[in-house]
Amino acid sequence: MNWQEILFGDENAFFLVEIAIRSLIMFLLIFLGLRITGKRAVKQLSIFELLIIIALGSAAGDPMLYKEVGILNAVVVFTVIFLVYWLLTQLIEHSEKIETILEGKPFYIIREGRASRESLTHKELAMDEFFSYLRANQVFQLGEVKEGVLETSGNVSLLLYPKNDIRPGLPVWPDYLAKKVASVSETDTYACAACGHTQQVNAVEKTHCSYCQNNYEWVKAVK
Repeated sequence: MNWQEILFGDENAFFLVEIAIRSLIMFLLIFLGLRITGKRAVKQLSIFELLIIIALGSAAGDPMLYKEVGILNAVVVFTVIFLVYWLLTQLIEHSEKIETILEGKPFYIIREGRASRESLTHKELAMDEFFSYLRANQVFQLGEVKEGVLETSGNVSLLLYPKNDIRPGLPVWPDYLAKKVASVSETDTYACAACGHTQQVNAVEKTHCSYCQNNYEWVKAVK
């Protein structure tokens, strides 16, 4: 067993110092590039900006580790990437259509206390993920939410009903969601466990959701 090859590969121990210097230089180059773009946090990144970050990381990795790959090679890659980024930002500023293609557009998850029609057919954000976000924001049930929007940044924005306008809705806390049933014991207002739509459900009868048309499980609506 050759520990020299296991620990250092084909290079000697002194190359570790060179790797440290290369890594520091590449780190500073990436940091400088990101500061030029004006981004301060990952949540501010769009999909295509995240793609640029991945490309930068890939271009920076090889010069850090491989002696035969020079730092100037990576600088050329960085220059091209940031020129493309600049060009795309110019196009976005002057074309709403291109902005939609590259950045996406806000997506309604909730409308009037239940899943939006859009979210029933497009699962950009699963309802259980959305429920987790609601719980983190101290929302007890969907009837409190007038509108919920998934932003292009990945954040969720909520427009809540005033307290006097809150309607019965689907509770989003696990212990309540776990009580869903296909057949209810008493006639009352229940919320669809899949979309949050509320309607009267008669005792004993098996009732499907009149809104999403795809569910027979119910949770008693709470206010």
